[in-house]
Order: sequence, then C-alpha cells, then structure tokens
Amino acid sequence: MAKRRDVVAEQLDELRQDLEQLWGALTHDPKAEARKQRLWTVFVGAFGALGALAARKVATKAWAILTGETPPIGPTPRSAASPPTQRTEEEQREPAGV
Repeated sequence: MAKRRDVVAEQLDELRQDLEQLWGALTHDPKAEARKQRLWTVFVGAFGALGALAARKVATKAWAILTGETPPIGPTPRSAASPPTQRTEEEQREPAGV
C-alpha cells in the first residue's frame, strides 16, 4: 500500500505539470509561433541562396586565377544576360544548314 507521503508527492507533481501546461497555453500563441517558423525558413533560404551565388562567384574567380581559363561549366549568369552577337553579312546571306 502506498504511503500518504508518496501519494501527496505524486499529486503535487501532477499539479506542477498541469500548471506548466496552463502557463504555456496562456503565454504562447500558435499562430505567432507558426509565423516565426515561416519567417525563419524564408530567412535561412535567402541566406542560402546568397551564399550559393557568392560561392559561385568566388569559385569562378579562383578557377580563372589558378588555371588561366574560364570555368568549364558554361556561361556565368552575367554573360548569359548579355545580348547576342550580331551576324556578319556573309552569315546572313548564306542559308542556314548549308
């Protein structure tokens, strides 16, 4: 049979847990917590994207310094945005595929 002291200690522990849960329910807004989580996700994503762009730029410059060549991965975003080169008059006169 359980002693009175053990029963009281068990009930006090249950009361403590209930009060902690009540305090949590009163002080935390689930919508605000969800908003903070979404904001954190956007924040981390933005820093990840900026970090990737910066890493690509640094790697491109390092490759050019170390090898003296352009990187073999293709055009960088800046050069890809440049306007296409004009065709010469000879290229314009010749039919395509000949």
